[in-house]
Amino acid sequence: MKESIYFDKQLKNASEINRAFLFGEGVFETFRYKEKLPVFFDRHLARLKHSAEFLLLKYPGDFYIQNLVETFVKGHHSKDLVIKIALLGSGEGVYFGKSTKTIVMVSIKEDDSVKNEISLTIAQATRNCSHDLVKHKTTNYLISVLERRSAIKKGFDDALFLNPDNLVSETTSGNIFWIKGSNLFTPSLSCGLLPGITRSLIIDISNEKGLNILEGKYELGSILFPEAIFITNATKGIVEVVNIDNLIRPTRTQKIFPIIKNALYKALNWA
Repeated sequence: MKESIYFDKQLKNASEINRAFLFGEGVFETFRYKEKLPVFFDRHLARLKHSAEFLLLKYPGDFYIQNLVETFVKGHHSKDLVIKIALLGSGEGVYFGKSTKTIVMVSIKEDDSVKNEISLTIAQATRNCSHDLVKHKTTNYLISVLERRSAIKKGFDDALFLNPDNLVSETTSGNIFWIKGSNLFTPSLSCGLLPGITRSLIIDISNEKGLNILEGKYELGSILFPEAIFITNATKGIVEVVNIDNLIRPTRTQKIFPIIKNALYKALNWA
């Protein structure tokens, strides 16, 4: 996937993003740009601002960020882009110091992925549900990087995190749902997962459709014999899971899953 990276200011050297570079002090949002900003772009900005405040990063403003994105996409002819906005900390050189300036980075990729279904393996690391950091998308992403690499090496596409209580949390790239009968299940936020924007849309859609959505604390065995398993994120929407560790496979009877998927893509204007 070809990537172009832009900054809101010309950097003279790496010291201008020292805190992001040395300590992972940065936050980001990723979304799909299909000829225009996503329908729920305001939710991405709200979460980005909230995460910046959590790390005590100066937030440059919604209009400023939107203008940067709209300016940088003009150089791309593809109608389907994956965009990442990162706010990078710059400031005091000691690890416990403070950021005094924020640099905005925009990454733009042309989406060339074709996988509509994936397999998962259980991650070796557990997802820490005791710290608020797990609720934010930070540039300190190494645990997910290492677990995704390990999954691929084992012949799977992604890794599913459990938390220290052996409860299902999320994958390295999205939130997880599964369908049994007329019920849609997903781990509660207390299980140590990102409050995904697409996750919240799925919950809203399910409520609108009169589906029974159950957020809770679930062990891995709770997923056995589902109609469907899927993960959600802002770049892919929904990706169906066809295998978890060669132990759990959905029946794929296509009863409720298509209703949810079609409704989501309609809400996103992807239909």
